[in-house]
Amino acid sequence: MNKRSLQLLVAFSLVSIGILSACVPTQPKNEPGDDDSPSQKPPISLPTPIPTPTRSPYSLESLAVREYGSGELTVEYPWLEQKEFTRYKIVYDSDDLIIHGFVNIPRGEGPFPVVIALHGYIPADEYETLDYSTRYADSIARKGYIVLHPNLRNFPPSDIVGRRRDYQSGYVIDVMNLLAHVRELSRQDSIFLDADFSRMGVWGHSLGGGTALRLVGILPEVKAAVLYGAVSQRYTNANTGIEIFDYDNTSAAFSVHHGEQDDVISVAWSRKLCEQLKEAEKETECFFYTDQPHTFYSQGEGDALFIQRTIDFYERHLK
Repeated sequence: MNKRSLQLLVAFSLVSIGILSACVPTQPKNEPGDDDSPSQKPPISLPTPIPTPTRSPYSLESLAVREYGSGELTVEYPWLEQKEFTRYKIVYDSDDLIIHGFVNIPRGEGPFPVVIALHGYIPADEYETLDYSTRYADSIARKGYIVLHPNLRNFPPSDIVGRRRDYQSGYVIDVMNLLAHVRELSRQDSIFLDADFSRMGVWGHSLGGGTALRLVGILPEVKAAVLYGAVSQRYTNANTGIEIFDYDNTSAAFSVHHGEQDDVISVAWSRKLCEQLKEAEKETECFFYTDQPHTFYSQGEGDALFIQRTIDFYERHLK
């Protein structure tokens, strides 16, 4: 082999080696984040989400924020004409229920304060729209107050859904829907045109008294609450695990009344309620009637005194 041939052979060999080297894969360098990188950072540990507790539909918080007023309220007819007021029969929608009742509208020049009157328990086969609580609603209306008196659910002719362990929330809903309807109608040419919702009171007997106590916690407009043999201690925030009553965040004044001969609701409940309200530093007056049962005798002196005290209380706080 001559010198020229040897040079060509060497050149060819070098080229072949280069080509082969280019075809052999090389080991890649470690990049930040590779598992075997000495600079690997530990993975970030995200906190486990804490599930949001389900809010009870029966708590004051839930009742305060839910929507009310779907459907309509119908004034069916004038039911009674009096010198001082006119009573009207009403029917309205409360969620998926039909609720009946009446309203008393004072005569004269408004605006008029609004009082919600809530009856107590009577067996459904005995209840009538114009029952014992009518005399109290009429007495209040005669003094220049619009009085809203619903037949709460389960009291005919209102719809029957059966009693539920809802801490009287269904009754609260019926009242809140009534208020929503009346507020809307007060903006129109209606019998509620002179309603002044900035001066609102509640009146409640027995079951209605317990409902009134719940309403005070979600209606800041309530300035005066009359509680008559009220269901005030059957449910508490402690034993239900939810907020049933709220006496701290209300500016309402309270007037508590109870018959010493009550064999339906213990008079001790109202005594304790008076203590609770005073501990919450609420303006409170308490009256106990030695000769009166759960529902005061309609012609008795105790009942007349109760009515007069009720009127005096509303006159001080709503007029």
